[in-house]
Amino acid sequence: MKILSVINEKGGVGKTFVTTQLGYFCRYKLGNRVLVVDLDQQNNTGEILSQSGLCSLNPASSGQILRDGESISTDSEFLVVPGDDTLLELESLNEEARVAMNLNNALETVADNFDLCIIDCPPSADVRQLAALSVSTNYLIPFQAKAESISGVDKTMTRASIISQEINTELELVGLLLSMVKMQGIQKENFEQIMKSTGNLLLKKFDPRTKEEKDFCFIPERSEFTAAQQFHRPVFFSEGGKPRKEAAELARVWISLVHKLGLPIHKPLRIGQNPETKKLFEIKGENE
Repeated sequence: MKILSVINEKGGVGKTFVTTQLGYFCRYKLGNRVLVVDLDQQNNTGEILSQSGLCSLNPASSGQILRDGESISTDSEFLVVPGDDTLLELESLNEEARVAMNLNNALETVADNFDLCIIDCPPSADVRQLAALSVSTNYLIPFQAKAESISGVDKTMTRASIISQEINTELELVGLLLSMVKMQGIQKENFEQIMKSTGNLLLKKFDPRTKEEKDFCFIPERSEFTAAQQFHRPVFFSEGGKPRKEAAELARVWISLVHKLGLPIHKPLRIGQNPETKKLFEIKGENE
């Protein structure tokens, strides 16, 4: 099981969007078994995924797992562990090693049941970030072309570097991912500066046809992306069955990330929608 931490010490950079939409893509476009862990007490990721109808909710919260050593269910192949206020108690415990070990034990127990675990990290540089990076195989840093967001990248990479040297030697950066990009005004100026300073660290764009990596990935700001999050659905899902152009745009990012992680690719799974409740569901039988 690959374990990917989505992290930045600055909030509002698109971590929840990346976590949820990557989870949907890997589950339904690649047929992967996906586990998502929300380490933010606001539980935005947990709420979006569980309310979609596509993702099961783990009985124990991430706070209970980190604090009490609770377990992760193996009853679903697309599961989210929700965040809650218990996470706020962890820092006062002064037991960083035990908290990290509880998370490690929970994930090790289900390692054969999932292909990918995505951990949505909080912006706080606390024990939750430490625990996540301590157990991860990889980490991704979404950021915006804004000075404060770029500062968060520097702090996150410094913290990750220390952890990779002292605690988790297998931890690797898959790249920096520009998110919510607007090619105008000050963002455009910052974008050009970013290319000069961090171009080699940006997530490279992978072309499945040529098997080459070139240029870099970024997620533009799109009203469709906002709508997908608001209505708890994958960007690629269309009620009319007609593919969304934004879905193809986003898929190129996820394919590049999947290539970096070396995830398996299986048969896609189909999604249906209840006409009354508008809840989505996985169509069983036809996917087998």
